[in-house]
Amino acid sequence: MPKTAGRPSEELVAELERLSRDMLGNSRLSIQRETTSGDFVYLMIDKDTGETIRRWPPETHQDLAEYLRTFKAGLVNKRA
Repeated sequence: MPKTAGRPSEELVAELERLSRDMLGNSRLSIQRETTSGDFVYLMIDKDTGETIRRWPPETHQDLAEYLRTFKAGLVNKRA
């Protein structure tokens, strides 16, 4: 298949699929809702150990978002 603009090569697609299988094959996704903010948190968890591999948004972002919601930041505390 000829390489066209905007389309990855077959080799690249195969390598990405292999990496995805190797890295994500032993993990599961957990979606939780924070009790204080009501925001959703996505966790990638190792099936064998139960360890959190990745979290989105990171805890530092959550702290910042919570601060920005307070009156201390000087912003309006309303949602659209």
